[in-house]
Order: sequence, then C-alpha cells, then structure tokens
Amino acid sequence: MPLFDYVAQKPTGEILKAFIKAGDRSAVEDYLRNKGLIILDISEKQDPRKLSDWIPFLKKKVSTKDLLIFTKYFSILVKAGIPVLKSLKILEDQTQNKLFKGQLKGIQEAVTGGSSLFLAFEQYPDTFPPNYRNLLRIGEESGALHDVLVRLYNALSKATKLRGKVIGAMVYPAVISLVAIAVVSFLLILIIPRFVKIFASHGADLPALTAMVVGASNLLVHKWYIIVGTVVGGGMGFSALYRTDVGKKLVHGLILKPPVIGPLITKYNIAAFSGNLDMLSRGGAPVSQSLKLAIKTMENHAIRDALSGVVPAVEGGSSIARALEKVNLMPSLVLQMIAVGEETGNLNEMLETVGAFYEEEIDANVSILLSLIEPIFILFLGVAVGTIVISMYLPIFKMAQTVSGKK
Repeated sequence: MPLFDYVAQKPTGEILKAFIKAGDRSAVEDYLRNKGLIILDISEKQDPRKLSDWIPFLKKKVSTKDLLIFTKYFSILVKAGIPVLKSLKILEDQTQNKLFKGQLKGIQEAVTGGSSLFLAFEQYPDTFPPNYRNLLRIGEESGALHDVLVRLYNALSKATKLRGKVIGAMVYPAVISLVAIAVVSFLLILIIPRFVKIFASHGADLPALTAMVVGASNLLVHKWYIIVGTVVGGGMGFSALYRTDVGKKLVHGLILKPPVIGPLITKYNIAAFSGNLDMLSRGGAPVSQSLKLAIKTMENHAIRDALSGVVPAVEGGSSIARALEKVNLMPSLVLQMIAVGEETGNLNEMLETVGAFYEEEIDANVSILLSLIEPIFILFLGVAVGTIVISMYLPIFKMAQTVSGKK
C-alpha cells in the first residue's frame, strides 16, 4: 500500500508534516479534511522494491476466509451493542493472522485519532475491496452498520463459494499438467541417457525422431541452467508486464480465449458483477456509484475495461440493460431480465436471479471441463511417452536389421 507525505495546516495556524498509508491520493485528502486540516501538499513516497513485488505469490495478504470471519463476528459484536473500538480490539486479539492483526490495530489508532471508520479501512485497500469500504461508509452514515455487515458477510460467503468452484476447475488441469511434465522429464533425464550409451557403443546413425528426443534429453541433463534461466527470466518478465495495466489487460484478455475456460472465467466475473451491484444498490448507494464500484471490483481487467463504457452511458440517460447490451458480454435472456427489473422497479431481485443463473452455468462449465481434462491428459501423456519409447526402439530395430543383413 502506498505511503504519502503530507503538509497540512491546523486551524490554529500550526503546520503539520507527516506521512500516512492510504489506497490513493483522494483517500489522503478525505482523511485530512475529515480532521479539519487545510491541505498544503501531498506527495507519494517511493518505497524500495521488495522480492514480493517481482514474485506476486510471495506477497502476504489477508485471506478471504479471515475477512469473512472478521465480518461475521464484527456484525455480531455491533448487534450486541458493543462499541466499534472495543469490537475491533476484541477481533484483533482473536485473529491469528499477524498481518491482519496489525491492520486492525492501525484501524483502531485511526478511529481513536478522529478518523471515520470508512477512512480507517481505506488504509488497507488490498484487504478491504472498494465495495466493502463503500458499504461501510453507507452503514456508518446511516446508522445501519449491523445490517450492512450482515449483507457484506452474505455476499462474501456466496462469492467465496463461487470463486472456490472456479479455482477448483483451474487447479485440476494445472496439477495434471505438472504430473505430465514430471513423467516426461523423468524419462528424458534418467532413462534416455542409458539408451544413448548403448547407441554410442554401436556407433549407429540415429533416426531423426531419436536424435530429437536425445537432444531434448541432453538439454535437460547437461544444459539445465539454460532452461532454469529461461524460466526465471520469463517469470520475472511476465511479472513486470503483469504489474502494468496494459500487461494485466493483455493477459486477462488472453485467458478469455480458450474454449470452456474462457467462458467459465467470463461467467464468474459477470456473476460477481451482478452480486456486487445488487449488494451496493440494496445498501443505498446511487446507481451510477454502484455500477462504478461493481465494475472496479471485477478481477478480470479485460472484462472490466469492456464494461467501462456502461457508467457514462447510464449517466447519460441509458438504461443499464441497453448499456450492457452494447458490451456484448451477456446473453439476451439475462439482458431481458435486467430490463424487466428496471421497468418494474425490481432490479435487485433480477440481479439476484442473474447471479443464480450464472452459478448454474458455472457448475455446468466446471462439469464439462472436468469431464474433458482426464481423456485429454491420457491422450497427451500417451502420445508423449509413446513418442519417447518409439524413438528409443527405432535405432534398436535398425541395428537388428544391420546385424541380420551381415549374416
């Protein structure tokens, strides 16, 4: 999370110079104005790069499970009439996640210093997504914090289950691919070199297929550092590209291309968009603001970019259904459901139905994907292993024919 230096003036005329963690510059401005300070200057501090900046999976994050548990028990404590600060302290003491514990302590310090709950949570955008923070603001200002927390918990619980289905569908082919790579690598590294010694002792010319397999084996055994360097360099290059908006959009767009997997990811993102839009509009946020936040929280940047024109269209007087129709991401049945919801004033109910519709579609896609993976894997592994075995026996057959001819 970025650090910002700021210079501000108190009503008494005293000048303050300090720094603060925040999601962006506007969050810092809101925080300072909320404290009654006159902003003189704000500048972002440049933190030194860490290893986790280059290798994303090393970056520590608060898990969705921790956030889900926190939201559930926060709502229970608020309903019981326990003050917010005391509730946060109880939850800080209970959590086992050191990163989350530190964040909850930081939230308490900000609230104690006079910050609103919304701005205190703004300090940790990686943990609390925009729709979460915005609903907290609505709940805080309207005095319906408990209702908002319950709504957040229900939405998070539903989104977690949906995400689990999609990730489960992605993990299975990844594991299968790793097994296939391991089997082929085992043959190339440990088995092929033994055959190479036999061929060398006879001085026989190798067939093209055998020479190709032997070349791959030699590369793995004797020049493994080239492969390791290529993988590491490629990984770092990909990480650097992925950290840019253009790179992320490019990668996310390519993910949508493969059959079965692409539609699965698209449906997951649209289901998440419908759920967030439903939750935000039920919370009392204006339609345009709800749309902005629902789009902003979408995980796939290519789909997020495709939906970016929806908000201006709606603000210009278009209906949501008509604006979504131009994006060409949703089937006509779903668009008709949203249009009916707008016309009858039952948009939330229709959005909920859309979410359920996509959940069924995701279940169907996952079933199709899992049913295809096993035969594809067996075919791929059979072809790979068969090619290696045939390539090793071709010289043996050739040598046998040579020996027979001499007789």
